[in-house]
Amino acid sequence: KAGLMRGDDYCKAHMNLVIPCHDVFVFYEGGFLLVKRLVNPARGILWPLGGRIKRGMDIEDSLRDKVLEESGLNLEGITELGQARTFFRTDPFGHGRGTDTINFVYFGIGKGELKLDKLHADPVIIRLDGYLKQRDELHPYVKDFMDEAIKLAN
Repeated sequence: KAGLMRGDDYCKAHMNLVIPCHDVFVFYEGGFLLVKRLVNPARGILWPLGGRIKRGMDIEDSLRDKVLEESGLNLEGITELGQARTFFRTDPFGHGRGTDTINFVYFGIGKGELKLDKLHADPVIIRLDGYLKQRDELHPYVKDFMDEAIKLAN
């Protein structure tokens, strides 16, 4: 691990760069786990686990660490779904320039007991048989990759 960037340095980077992130659609207890984010940029939105890629780490190791930190789950069977770019008008620092990310998106199987960290709440398990009823309520990024992740869960 190469360590974390200092907060003020990261704020400047966040304001001026595209941030590399990874998200994972975790298959857990017969459905896909989505959580409500409690912080910007996607505050209050049902979202997959993940976030900024940890510097100096293999991307899948970084993803495993992130999922364990955020949810207490171990991640197995990681499969890449694709890439996307997101832009939110909000940011976690209040610099007013939004959040611009490039996202590497994965499918994985979650094992263990779910224990969300303080940045996530209200976990939802979207079961395959109920997905179409909930699909229109989801963010377009989430919908697009849920469509792909479901193909791997069947």
